[in-house]
Amino acid sequence: MWKYLRLVFPLVYSYFFIVLPNILFKRWTTIAYRYRQIRKAVKMIFPVLKIDLYVDHPEMMKTTEPYLIVSNHHGMIDPFLMIYLMEQPLRFISKKEVRRFPIFGDATASIDALFIDRKDVRSQIRKLQQMKASMAKHETRWVIYPEGTRNRQYSQPVLPFKAGSFKHAMETNTSILPMVAYGFHRPLHKKIHCKRYPVQIDFLAPITPAMYQGKTSQEVADMIRGMIQTRSDAMVKKDGELMADILTGKKRKLK
Repeated sequence: MWKYLRLVFPLVYSYFFIVLPNILFKRWTTIAYRYRQIRKAVKMIFPVLKIDLYVDHPEMMKTTEPYLIVSNHHGMIDPFLMIYLMEQPLRFISKKEVRRFPIFGDATASIDALFIDRKDVRSQIRKLQQMKASMAKHETRWVIYPEGTRNRQYSQPVLPFKAGSFKHAMETNTSILPMVAYGFHRPLHKKIHCKRYPVQIDFLAPITPAMYQGKTSQEVADMIRGMIQTRSDAMVKKDGELMADILTGKKRKLK
């Protein structure tokens, strides 16, 4: 219970002084400004979560390339890990139910996320066409979770990737940046209580248009899922060592 109570002040403050103004004054501000504001809120909240972050290839956190970023998906707040990591503005594709989440829904909406109704095919097509048009203009980076839903079996295989997640990137010759994360499900898990929570991140090598030329979107989805699965398996093994270090009080060098 205490780990949730610690979040009350930063969440309430962030909502009323950052998220809500972002929503109210959205039409008069740029996405770059609103993204910086949301990132300030996320950076205010992260210390309360008691996370030890281990990042491989941290140089990708400062990239300005108009990638489609894809990642495995374990928790509702995964997008805020992405915001914490990436300095330049991101936009998200998400299911419409996320829009109704208190605070989190407004926060992602304020940085121009697109919310898809999975029961309305026309709506899906319309929103994805908006993303495609943005990709064609190289306006910003987009983030999508190709599993389509959270994988609640944290140490189990990555769920199958939906081929449609990659279609518009391929049609606009957009490079794809795979990211792998493990451990971010723990800080808010009601049954997991630790002094610190190790979270591993790795940015894999970008998949350029030349690398997926001649492949179908399903082949690309399977290829990238395989890459993410291999790295995720290694993270699960490493996680045991990191958790043991926390229990013994040993500290490793953070990257």
